[in-house]
Formats: sequence, structure tokens, C-alpha cells
Amino acid sequence: GPVDVTGSYTGGNRRFNTNAELYLPVPGSGNDKSFRIFGFVDAGNVWGSQEKLELDSIRVSAGVGLSWISPMGPLRLSYGKPIRKQPTDRIEKFQFQIGTA
Repeated sequence: GPVDVTGSYTGGNRRFNTNAELYLPVPGSGNDKSFRIFGFVDAGNVWGSQEKLELDSIRVSAGVGLSWISPMGPLRLSYGKPIRKQPTDRIEKFQFQIGTA
């Protein structure tokens, strides 16, 4: 996405985002469906009003994770790697989420 003179991202007024996930029960967990493993693919980008929308600027990543429907709510830990990236991208391989299944 667009950056300012300091290199900080300024966001944009146009965006594309898509996601696909496949959830499976953890092997050996029997009938307990609160623990699940998953695989995912994410793709997207943000463009400023002065930027040209180009398909080759879309970033793509894929990964795996573990989901637990805890008594306090859903928890997720995921690990992803970029498939399509740019040299200026800041990569975060691990992500922890609270409140999303």
C-alpha cells in the first residue's frame, strides 16, 4: 500500500482481500471437536487513490495453525509464510488471535 515520506504505511481507499481455510480435527482427539488444526491461504493488498490496481501487486501467503474453542472463547495460533511478497513488506510469520474461530 501507499507510504508517506517516513516510510510508514498510510492505508488506502481501495482494497482486495480473500481467504480460504480448511479445518480438521486433531488426530487422536476422539469426539472432542474443540481442538482443530487448519491450513489457510490469504491474498490481498491495499491501493491509494493515485495508485494503479495491478494483479502482480497482490500479496499471497499460506500456512497452518491450531484452533481451540476454550471456555473463555476461541483462540488461534497460526504460522504463515509469504508466497508472493515485495522487498518492502514487513513479514509476521506467527499470529495469535483471541475471539475468532
